[in-house]
Amino acid sequence: MSVTLVKSPMTADAERAASARKTRADAMGNLALLERAIDESPYDAVIAVSPENVRYAADVHIATQRSIRDRLAFVVWPKGGEPVLLVCVIEAAYAKKHSWMHDVRGYQEFEPGPVKALAELLREMKLDAARVALETDYLAAAYYNDLVAQCPQLKIGAAEPVFARARMQKTPAEVTQLVAAFHATEEAFLHAFTSVKIGDTEKQIAVRLAERMLTEGADQVTSNYCNAGANTGFPHMVPSAYRVQTGDLVKSDSGGMFRQYFSNVGRTAIAGRASAKDVSVWKHLRDIHHAVIEQCRAGRTGAELFQLAKQRQEQAGLAFPYSHNGHSLGLNIHEHPIINAHEHLPYQAGMITTVETRARWPGELGYHMEDLIEITDGAPIWHARCFRNEELLVVG
Repeated sequence: MSVTLVKSPMTADAERAASARKTRADAMGNLALLERAIDESPYDAVIAVSPENVRYAADVHIATQRSIRDRLAFVVWPKGGEPVLLVCVIEAAYAKKHSWMHDVRGYQEFEPGPVKALAELLREMKLDAARVALETDYLAAAYYNDLVAQCPQLKIGAAEPVFARARMQKTPAEVTQLVAAFHATEEAFLHAFTSVKIGDTEKQIAVRLAERMLTEGADQVTSNYCNAGANTGFPHMVPSAYRVQTGDLVKSDSGGMFRQYFSNVGRTAIAGRASAKDVSVWKHLRDIHHAVIEQCRAGRTGAELFQLAKQRQEQAGLAFPYSHNGHSLGLNIHEHPIINAHEHLPYQAGMITTVETRARWPGELGYHMEDLIEITDGAPIWHARCFRNEELLVVG
């Protein structure tokens, strides 16, 4: 079956505007590194499918790709050739205006739909029997099976390692964006926490945090776990109607999306006066936190940092049941390298990680801190600024 891929017509005004469009050099990500990863891969082409990798490769955010799960978008990037961006036809004009890619195609949403359109594009590009890398972690089985049926000679591998190779190494523009997002979120935390009063509900604290994140520049709030008292013992509990009482811990692990780049911050406060136990536990955790941050250096690995955190926490008499102790972030909330037992890739200057130190007793109480760290050729940069949380903040 032949499928017509729609190329958006250009008016005279659009043609004039096209001359001022962004170029590959304007893209936020490291497209030269991505292209090198494609060229050095065993594949004839690499296909981006997920919102984050389409955004990275094409440097355009297709909002409905994330919110409407069957409105797929693709970037087909052939080895040694120019990439093609394929989106739902209603998004084609926007994509053409905001992406650096010049070849933008549109498909009709319901029929033929995205996979038939992709198969037709692969046939046009003479890739329908080629060896291609596809985001198999993202594409649903029904779509994958449909693509195989449409292109039975296609040889498919996993594209995730190709994209990860490029995205782990942040560009200066990405670092600037991530640091700005962290600082904006940190400001929102300080505002929300210093506003806490005895009797406030978790929901009220969460609303203040969310409102301030948006005021500070977030496009949306992506996580907002604000809890108090016994609820702090759970990592990701939806804010409830529980009211803060004197002596309660108040904890949040939250973040937003800023130009599609995530922030992720963790902070803890105490309502009223901290007990001797609170002070002792917090001091141990801060010492561990700084010890791990100090080792966020080029040449070290996530596995080494994870072992350090585990060893130090257990030496302090604090259980360490966690599978990670921090992670990179960018267009995803969790990206590689991850601070876990299995991450053996050495850090390089230009990488970003969070360090996430916590202690929890589920259903009783929990402490949490999370900061953004930049890997350099020398000492790591700890980007906390206005709310470093060296001591438990007293609120209420």
